[in-house]
Amino acid sequence: MSVSRGATQHQEPWQTGVGHGGDAARCCDAEDLLDSLSEVVFRTDAEGRWTYLNRAWTTLTGFDVVASLGARFLDYVHPDEVEYTVTLFMSVVAGGADHCHHETRYRTRDGSYRRVQIRATVVRDAAGAVVGNIGTILDVTAARRDEQTIGEHAALVELVSAGVPAGELPLGVALYDADLRLWRGSPVIDEIAGVPQRVGDRLAHLTERLSPAGPHQRCLGGEWGMIAAALRTHHAQVGDLDLKAAHGPARSMRITVIPWTRRGEEMLALVFTDITDLRRAEREARRLCQQAERGRAWLAASAEITTSVLAAPDPRDALGLVARIGRRTAAADVGMVAVPDEDGTLVVTAAAVAPDLPVDAEALRGLTATLSTDPQADLVTASHAVMVEGLHLRGNRVVPTPALPLAAALAVPLRLTRHQPAILILGHRTSPPCLPAPDIALVEAFAADAGLALELAEAHQEHARLAVLEDRDRIARDLGDLVLQRLFAIGLHLQSLTRVAGDLISARLTAAISALDQTIEEIRRTILRVQPSST
Repeated sequence: MSVSRGATQHQEPWQTGVGHGGDAARCCDAEDLLDSLSEVVFRTDAEGRWTYLNRAWTTLTGFDVVASLGARFLDYVHPDEVEYTVTLFMSVVAGGADHCHHETRYRTRDGSYRRVQIRATVVRDAAGAVVGNIGTILDVTAARRDEQTIGEHAALVELVSAGVPAGELPLGVALYDADLRLWRGSPVIDEIAGVPQRVGDRLAHLTERLSPAGPHQRCLGGEWGMIAAALRTHHAQVGDLDLKAAHGPARSMRITVIPWTRRGEEMLALVFTDITDLRRAEREARRLCQQAERGRAWLAASAEITTSVLAAPDPRDALGLVARIGRRTAAADVGMVAVPDEDGTLVVTAAAVAPDLPVDAEALRGLTATLSTDPQADLVTASHAVMVEGLHLRGNRVVPTPALPLAAALAVPLRLTRHQPAILILGHRTSPPCLPAPDIALVEAFAADAGLALELAEAHQEHARLAVLEDRDRIARDLGDLVLQRLFAIGLHLQSLTRVAGDLISARLTAAISALDQTIEEIRRTILRVQPSST
């Protein structure tokens, strides 16, 4: 049994804005509170489809909340763990329990999986039938990774303390005494640091060269750093830090700080794992994921522009759609379509602006666009997009010049075969970073699709115009073949009656015949106006 994704979603009081007491303000506060939580708060219906998710869902998985509503929660569970999840849930329901607590892996938007901890409460109606679940989802990926890392590193520390030769250790291990001076270390530490670490060296010499790898990472030293936390809590600490190497680029390290005791003396162990290649791979994966997201956005924009332009009743509306959809997808401040006049000057014919700009889009129409680099004539006839470092808009006696400084713009030719060439201009108030070739190719593909859509829209309008002309021609033929023949026949019949009628009646018939002749002549002139010109 299943329901369609378009089924009506269950609404909580914080979603409708009206609670049991009718206090909308309190409900809005509740919604804001739920969205501020780092844990995912969810509700499902009896079939396991999401009916509510807070914003933490997007933070965890990357999927949009609205798009996820109506989907089954099992669609996000790792395929190897779906059967286990179903079995666990069914056993809870069949046993009459109300709570379910387990760990599993959830799919994210980039295709990877995060380990999560789920706490769910079964919701039943008055008859005891299951009507859904409510609960929370907590990301424990980092915690499970740190637990595994700490366990492995603690085993390494045991090997070091047992007297295993340091040169046989696969990772960098450094043991410090109660004064935080090096007591023993493996040669890998020297390779990682790029500087030999000698027995008796202070730990501070090493911590000075280590900095947090990200905004949410802790320092190694300091009053509230990893070392201080490990000594105060007697629990191992794990963090990612960047090491400034003596020679060459910085390296990324995962460091585990483990407090331990040797013959009654408090010691401190640091285990170093070089994760430079891992960080590089993660950055590349993020870059590819972002590029794929941009690709999907531009493909969706191409599909939208094709549908919208074909439905636009006015060609000027179609150009406005090109400017608006292009600006939105490129995250530009201004989107414009400009065409060259007789002198080759670019004139803005349609525009769209970001909501935070104090300029109306209509105020940009009719302005002259001047691009700081690359001759405009080359841009008009170019077959590829061109990034320019400045874009200036000038008004005239009719259209005033707006206060809209644009630092850079991407000019993309619109390939139009039926009309004069046009350019899609995506302007930015600040200079954007240099666009990679794949991104520029996506914009060019959108411009090509937009140009094709404009051509198709005009072809459809031409087809509709020809259909109207054919209809008018058919009407004209019908009038000539039917109405005129009937009127002419009536006139002949009346003319024959004048021979047998008296003078008074004959005069009246003659007047009616003259009126018919005049009507026939007017209809003929009307037909000539309705029929399309042969030229």
